[in-house]
Amino acid sequence: MKKYALISILAIFLVSGLIVSVSAADSYGNNDGGYDSNFIDGLNVSYDLEQSLKDAKLENKTVMVVFDQDSCGYCDMLKQDTLSDSDVQKIINENCIPVIIDVNKDYEIASQFDVFGTPLIVFLDGDGKELHRIEGYVTPDEFLSEVHG
Repeated sequence: MKKYALISILAIFLVSGLIVSVSAADSYGNNDGGYDSNFIDGLNVSYDLEQSLKDAKLENKTVMVVFDQDSCGYCDMLKQDTLSDSDVQKIINENCIPVIIDVNKDYEIASQFDVFGTPLIVFLDGDGKELHRIEGYVTPDEFLSEVHG
C-alpha cells in the first residue's frame, strides 16, 4: 500500500511540474502559443528583415541580424549570456534594430549573407549594406569590444 501511495504522490508532482513548465513556456508569447526559443527579454526582436531595414532607415539605426538555428548550443549561449546582458542590451536598444533569422526556415536570406555557421551576427545599414559581422559565440565583453571598434 505504501508503494502505491508513493507512486501516486510522485505522479502528482510530475504532472504538476509539467503544467508549470507549459504555463511558463506560454508566457513567452510566440504566435502559436508555444515557447519561442528566440525570445530575448529586454530586446524588441523582429523576425522581418525587410521591415527592419525600412525602420532602420527612418530611425537612422543599424540592423543587427542574428543568424540562429534550433539545437545550436552556441546560439543559445549567445542569447542567454551575451544578448541578455544589460550593457549589451543598452547598446543594441539605442543603436540597432535586432532581427533573428532562423537559417533553417529562412535559408534564402541566410544564403544571401553567406551564412555557413551559427551563431552569426551581421550589422547592416538601412540600405542592407553589410557594415560588420561577428562570427561564432562571443562574451558580452567581446561583443562590446567588437561594436565599439
